[in-house]
Amino acid sequence: MSRVRIVGGTITKTTGGDHNIYSDGNIVYNSGTSVSLTSDTGITHGEPKDLPVQIVNEAVKEIELLTALDLGSKNDRSGTTQLGMIFGKAYHFKVKSYVKSPPANIRDIKWMIKYHSLSQNKWLEIPLSTKGDSVTITMNDEDMCGRFVYVRAYIKDPEKEGEYKEWKHNRFRWFDRMFVEDEITDRTDNGKPWLINQSGTSLCGMACIFYLFAKEQPDTYKKFAKQLFRTGVATVNSYTVKPSIEVLDKNIKIIKNGSKIKQIIPNTGANGMPFVDYITMASTRNTDNSSYKGGDEEFQAINWPPLMTTLSEKLLGFKDVHSKGVYNPVKSLAYTTLDVENKINDINKQLSSGYRLILMIDSDLIDDVWDISSLDLHWVVLESPITWNYKPGLFGANQDEIDFNVYTWGTDPFGSSKYLRKKITSNHFMNNYNGYIKLK
Repeated sequence: MSRVRIVGGTITKTTGGDHNIYSDGNIVYNSGTSVSLTSDTGITHGEPKDLPVQIVNEAVKEIELLTALDLGSKNDRSGTTQLGMIFGKAYHFKVKSYVKSPPANIRDIKWMIKYHSLSQNKWLEIPLSTKGDSVTITMNDEDMCGRFVYVRAYIKDPEKEGEYKEWKHNRFRWFDRMFVEDEITDRTDNGKPWLINQSGTSLCGMACIFYLFAKEQPDTYKKFAKQLFRTGVATVNSYTVKPSIEVLDKNIKIIKNGSKIKQIIPNTGANGMPFVDYITMASTRNTDNSSYKGGDEEFQAINWPPLMTTLSEKLLGFKDVHSKGVYNPVKSLAYTTLDVENKINDINKQLSSGYRLILMIDSDLIDDVWDISSLDLHWVVLESPITWNYKPGLFGANQDEIDFNVYTWGTDPFGSSKYLRKKITSNHFMNNYNGYIKLK
């Protein structure tokens, strides 16, 4: 809108307070004689200031949420909780008040959602099709999890009218994000992938897979773990992990010792599985077998050889994956030295050819005890060649010692508490070793 005023005489303006003039364009004074600016305190020049916000009568002032929020971790290492929205739940928002009065046509009120997307690293504004003074929004976008969500209602200007800000929990909403990120950092940036620990569950195969993942692809592992924690779904190579609600909603137990607190995942061992290991390993096992619910279901948690080879190829991306032996329930109890030598030489040959080896053993092979009454099948990652010091004697061996290093049970394969705990005999080795999966 433009306005032109032509005055034949004098124009005088008297203002009791401040007198401000704003323009989106230029301000031009054009005089036939002189332009005079006077002041009692001085005349200053500076950068232009923003135009004052123009409040219109028909504008939304406030929005309210009518749906109850849910608890989740406060994500500040305190063990306390905060309220927020959760994935998949419908929330009812309503205009609470207007700047002056509601619009003549209530359908002139529009709605939108705004949030900062981590996956796209930018702010996203999503207009909604609903019109009117209320809206029901189902929070079914995984990318909004672990973010603040801004719901806006407006008639003319979405930037200056009603806005409601609310936290939307991570999919693993009970787990403290700061602890999860600390554990990820230890396994990647701090070079300790061996901290990965299945604790008191039967997820030893998953532990081997994710040990190799964190060790050899730390950046990809880090991205995968963070995305899975936040959104509840993550894809690497051609494999998608998407756990069920039983795994995602796993709550935690708080143990207090004076001013110190410890958070434990129930049914995952006496000390509890580390958060990030539960997130990655329990989720992956549950994706393949929905009967495993993320607890102490021993049989459902077992990682059978076909699953191990599938994950090696599709999740870890190895192109050359083969298994040998793996599990033989009927084995000879008598071995010649040639049998032992051939088996050890075959294993060492694979290592020297650049293969990673996941061994299927009876856990007695690497533990302090050796029993022949039970089968405790266990997956480990071989991290050194196998050495065999053997000296034959007249009535048996004068020396018969086998030694090697493996990753297992959250222990540094080359640390002071490494496995093997002590050297073993060739007979011990043959009775408790089953076979391997080789990856390259």
